[in-house]
Amino acid sequence: MWQKLVAGVCVMTGAVGFGLALCGEMSSEIKHLKLQKQIVSYMKGEIGYLRRPMEEVLDIISERMEPPYDIFLEQIAQRMKERSGKGLMELWKEEVYELKMKSDIPVRASGYLERIGECFGCEGDRLQVQTLELFERELDMEIDKRLQKREENDRLVRALSTLAGILGIVFFL
Repeated sequence: MWQKLVAGVCVMTGAVGFGLALCGEMSSEIKHLKLQKQIVSYMKGEIGYLRRPMEEVLDIISERMEPPYDIFLEQIAQRMKERSGKGLMELWKEEVYELKMKSDIPVRASGYLERIGECFGCEGDRLQVQTLELFERELDMEIDKRLQKREENDRLVRALSTLAGILGIVFFL
């Protein structure tokens, strides 16, 4: 009899754990998008008001960010200082690819991170800042959409995973 109790506890723990993992995945995506919005916001300020070179901008922003974006920005700044002949957009894409390989950044968030690099193709500070502002609004809308989706799905996923656990216990008894 105690074996059935232990099995039931294991099934419930697994089902609830699976539901919590799905909810955590949604929260992770939102967290990464918010961090990227923060990067864009800092860039707007540094480029628009202080008019610093991009190497300095990336160095300053990397000090304010948390992992994995601090190292990401620092590596781009370092590669720009080496003057390898590659443009910022190309360096950005290469580092995004490296970041995808090294960290567990969500696919959608890595796509948006790659698109930040496309904002650097504009000539002039004013046009770059306007492009970054437009992209920041897009990130805001995506974050809002993800928050709504998480709100809707959070309770549903938890309830369904709990019910699946209960159903699994009923089948095993």
